[in-house]
Amino acid sequence: MILRSISKHVKTQNWFAVFIDLVIVIIGVFIGIQVANWNDQLAGERQAKILLKRIHHDLTNDILSIQAELQYQAVVRNYALTAVDALNQVGDVSDEQFVIGAYQATQVNSAWSNRATYNEMLSTGQINLIQDEALKAQIFGYYAVDFSKIDQVTKVAPYREFARGHIPVAIQDAIKNQCGDEVYAVANAFSSKLPATCDLDYPDEKLMQTAELLRSLPDMLFNLQFQIAVNDTKVFNFENFIKESEKLMKLTERYLP
Repeated sequence: MILRSISKHVKTQNWFAVFIDLVIVIIGVFIGIQVANWNDQLAGERQAKILLKRIHHDLTNDILSIQAELQYQAVVRNYALTAVDALNQVGDVSDEQFVIGAYQATQVNSAWSNRATYNEMLSTGQINLIQDEALKAQIFGYYAVDFSKIDQVTKVAPYREFARGHIPVAIQDAIKNQCGDEVYAVANAFSSKLPATCDLDYPDEKLMQTAELLRSLPDMLFNLQFQIAVNDTKVFNFENFIKESEKLMKLTERYLP
């Protein structure tokens, strides 16, 4: 319609009318571009909120995964301390509980990091939909390191190999079957837990022989105490990762729908 009007005014050499028509066209194009940009901006803001909601969910799962690991490590530590008391002749620790504690102190578990949303945002460039530069920097900082893969939480002390190399396989199997890991669902994945106590159905004579063997090993106490120290370092780091997760969660909460 507007092109027909321009053509008509050109033929009649009504240049003022042609000018008005061109202004109308330019304004129309400008408004169209602005509306398109506005729609794109709104779509970007909506997508950013969806992504931040998913990041928030991933952080929640990180915390749940780490908490499961901390609970596991607390039980392992108690078993290890029972074995330490037995070696130091503190309290009245039976041969059965000493052997069980010595074995359960070797148990390892892990926490899983939830990075799917961040990896997607990074690979597709959608991280740039987040306009808050401070928040974006916090997200980059949090995911700069995969907390589940750093040496401080993946290190396995020599005690695991040391103890399992000396405890008879039959006793190890009995402990695993009667008091071993129980797998359960955590944060869209899984983790394990150990029973806090264990009473073993196994011949007392065999347990006594194994307890005597473990007590006779010159490096038993050293390796066991080093195992506790390694696990304590793991716990310390995981506790700090929870604090970082909670800090980023608070920043993302402001942008949730």
